[in-house]
Amino acid sequence: MKRTTAGAVAMLAVALVVLSGCSGLRESAASAPAPTVSSAPDPASIAPVPQQTPEVAVPTVSAALSANQEPVPLAPVRIRVDSLGIDMVVEAVGQTAENVMELPKNPAVAAWYRYGPSPAGKVGATVIAAHVDSLVYDIGPFARLAEATAGTQVSLTLSDGTQRRYAVTGVQSILKPEVPWDAIFDRSGAARLTLVTCGGEFDYGARRYLSNVIVAADPIP
Repeated sequence: MKRTTAGAVAMLAVALVVLSGCSGLRESAASAPAPTVSSAPDPASIAPVPQQTPEVAVPTVSAALSANQEPVPLAPVRIRVDSLGIDMVVEAVGQTAENVMELPKNPAVAAWYRYGPSPAGKVGATVIAAHVDSLVYDIGPFARLAEATAGTQVSLTLSDGTQRRYAVTGVQSILKPEVPWDAIFDRSGAARLTLVTCGGEFDYGARRYLSNVIVAADPIP
């Protein structure tokens, strides 16, 4: 995910916005290159998800959308990671009024950014994200993403009933200010899948997670 063309950056508007929690607080971040997601982290570096925490949003990047842009017809409607016990409905989402990716409040429901690449396409990163937990709904399935290892298989079911399979190539827990959102939402390069949730240590004073868990996966032919 190192390749980010000038055209892709222009399409994304590269206005990076970090969602910090259910309170709606947001922190601006400058666009800067960062390491790609290519290796599994030390499991000991990923703290357990607190049982009682506020709903924590997944950081996203804003995108400049044309008024007549339509969602891609073949949307992912289900995601499964059998080895981790993940089986979730996927909703196609757009942007909030603050120009960031929407997320379902229930962490048991994942979101696909419909203005980015579709799993049916041949280029770019398909981005699927979900909350890690919620005081209302408890811990979500994506809390287990930190346990993924290279080779873990991910299956997406599309709206036409077909499936796309992926193999995890890397997992990282990255501090929020260092996450390369321009690369994660990249519309260029080889087709691939990126899964995102919050993780790492929890700051009880700020009521937010300090990191994001980023899972990269490549299509299985």
